Amino acid sequence: MEAIIYIAHGSRREAANEKFRIFIKKVMEQSTAAIQAYGYLEHAEPSINQAIARCIEQGADEIKVVPVFLLPGIHANIDIPVELEKHQNIVCHYGKPLGVDDIMTEILVTRLAEAGFAKREEETVLLVGHGSRVPEAEVEFEKLAKRLAKKIDRAVHTAYLTTSPFYHETAERLLGQKVYILPHFLFSGGYNIKIKKELDKTDGMIFCSPVGFDDKLISLIEKRTSEVGNDHKLSDYVTA
Repeated sequence: MEAIIYIAHGSRREAANEKFRIFIKKVMEQSTAAIQAYGYLEHAEPSINQAIARCIEQGADEIKVVPVFLLPGIHANIDIPVELEKHQNIVCHYGKPLGVDDIMTEILVTRLAEAGFAKREEETVLLVGHGSRVPEAEVEFEKLAKRLAKKIDRAVHTAYLTTSPFYHETAERLLGQKVYILPHFLFSGGYNIKIKKELDKTDGMIFCSPVGFDDKLISLIEKRTSEVGNDHKLSDYVTA
């Protein structure tokens, strides 16, 4: 019997983990799968191992694993597969992160509108991501930025928290414009506080809410789940 496991990163903040739990239960309610579970890579329980154990206890002999991560990176490409490879007693089919999709673009457009973005000539957007040592992550992030720019017909600049170009340096280069800081994060909290604290006194900066666990993501997760083919086993997944 096949099961589905949804994997999130996990947060040290229990409030953030609770937001994921509430969200992923909505996803599970809309699925027809008989066996479903969720787990966290770190900082929270159930862990990936605990989620797999629960599925096996319910009779699962194959598992579709869906990483609820925005982009490919060390966690999605390496850390989660390493955990899954420990379970040789069950077949795992591994899916893709949320990635680039019209649904994600729609959410970003909504976040901009909520902050007052009106496509005026003096307005520009700074899309801020975490950053990754995996080149594929930057490629996907730039694709998303281009889609967003086309949708809003305004420039979209990209920058990162942990890799170059850094968000504070890019923000400085955009001084003189009305810059909408758009965080590309699921979990709100420390990263968003850090960005706002550092740029809050900079003229012209307007802070948008992060992607978060928007209900529109439910259909995107369903899409990513349906894309996990039965011929795609964990051993086929090429880590970066």
